[in-house]
Amino acid sequence: MATRIDMPQLGLTMEKGTILQWLKAEGETVDKGQPVVLIQTEKVEYEVEAPAAGTLLKVIAAEGTELPVGGLMGIVGQPGESLTALLGAAPAPAAQAGAAAPAPAAAPAAVQAPIAAPERAPGERVRISPVAKKLAQEHGLDINTITPTGPEGRIVREDVERAIAARKAAPAAAPAAVPESIPLAGIRKVIFDRMGQSWREVARVTMFADADMTEMVRLRQAQGAEWERRFGVKPSYSDLIHLAVARALREEPRINCRLDGQAVRIRREINLAFAVDLGEGLVAAVIRDADRKSLGDLTRAARDLADRARAGLLNPDDMADGTFTVSNLGGLGVEGFTPIVNQPQAGILGVGRIMDKPVVLNGGIHIRSMVTLSLVFDHRLIDGAPAAKFLAKVKALLEQPAWIG
Repeated sequence: MATRIDMPQLGLTMEKGTILQWLKAEGETVDKGQPVVLIQTEKVEYEVEAPAAGTLLKVIAAEGTELPVGGLMGIVGQPGESLTALLGAAPAPAAQAGAAAPAPAAAPAAVQAPIAAPERAPGERVRISPVAKKLAQEHGLDINTITPTGPEGRIVREDVERAIAARKAAPAAAPAAVPESIPLAGIRKVIFDRMGQSWREVARVTMFADADMTEMVRLRQAQGAEWERRFGVKPSYSDLIHLAVARALREEPRINCRLDGQAVRIRREINLAFAVDLGEGLVAAVIRDADRKSLGDLTRAARDLADRARAGLLNPDDMADGTFTVSNLGGLGVEGFTPIVNQPQAGILGVGRIMDKPVVLNGGIHIRSMVTLSLVFDHRLIDGAPAAKFLAKVKALLEQPAWIG
């Protein structure tokens, strides 16, 4: 019996998705649960599995097509089956400009020869499995240079492993060339639209504070090995800052708000979002109920989200319903910056580099480990006084970390 492959609803807020790549071609056999099409919703890529075993009888929507949730993407069934009942009087699908439906699969060869790394137009998607993508990212490989041997020119794990071995055996190469053009598509288009909207709509105010991290640095140096033994992972300074921000939001809940129609809604749950760099863009992964988590639980949650984000394995729910965001560029050497509010949230905290600086303390000059915090908030929703209290609370929690267990 023929079965529809519909655009799934991967999160409560998902309304539409874009077909990035058909992993199977018309006429190819598929097993139930086998990935058949790769879609993108917001900043997440997701492999949709075949709902039944059989043959991919019809590709309804071509690569690059945007469909609403529930939209028909393709049909799986047995060769020769009538598709009238599923298609009805629907017109033949029209491919999005520049996109074409996959061609029927050719008869398989006894042994598939390696496919040469193809010439790709700027912005053209590289066909690569999630496992291979994660491995390439871990080793800093440019996936555009990897020779694929998988079905339909897809890069698989073995291709990445060969590229890693080849790089180890080869002399150091020159840095990869910077592309002349980066299309506004996929994750770049999402960032383009959302940041522009936030910049136009938010009444931005920024407050700065320098926090003395000297005692926090000492605490991490003294407890790091013990934390790693207890938690299975060593908390980073970002994890400690996340913990402090979550507690400050609990104690100063006025900042944890959003616009809800004609009212300012104070959120009771604290879902802390944090920025993860993917190379081609940023995503904001969300640690749910961050204020209720111990240091170990929060650290493990953040590490899991960051690892899955870089491997392209986040689900839409992993980025949904954040109530406040932390963006930390300290690891890249940035001393301070003013991030853009991630709407519909009302505030975001920028965190700079922890640096040794001369500081006047108790009438003398001392070298202390300092970090610059920048709180950006929407002044339409949050007044200056509660914002200042929240920033002061974060600063106090970082400077006096005895409360951390």
